[in-house]
Amino acid sequence: MKINYQIKKDQNYTFKDEVVRTTNINILLNRVRQKNKSESKKKIILSIFIIGILSLLSIIVFVN
Repeated sequence: MKINYQIKKDQNYTFKDEVVRTTNINILLNRVRQKNKSESKKKIILSIFIIGILSLLSIIVFVN
């Protein structure tokens, strides 16, 4: 879409209306939620892994 503006002394200026890209806010919110879910899953898995290793080490130390 072109918009023509007529200014003093019959000077014509043309401004080209560029396409503006917009993103739906729901898409952005869903991305944030998915990122938070994946990060929380990683934290839970890491916590379980660390607790498992500590438990295994404590069993080895106290049994002997």
